[in-house]
Amino acid sequence: MATEVAAPVDVTTYLPGATPIGGRIGTLSVALRGDTLHAEDVYRALGELLVEAGNYLIENAALPVVGDGDA
Repeated sequence: MATEVAAPVDVTTYLPGATPIGGRIGTLSVALRGDTLHAEDVYRALGELLVEAGNYLIENAALPVVGDGDA
């Protein structure tokens, strides 16, 4: 039976002159290999979580479209 380590992931953005905003984007789950947590497994799982969160924001129109005339 594979053992996993799970931890919540919070992200906060800091833009110049703005109030920082952030929130929980999910839970990172990484399987142990033997009794060891390997950094490359954590980085891979975190990358996948960040991609999923970014896709969610894009699909739900939570991010402004670049070049929409606001510049």
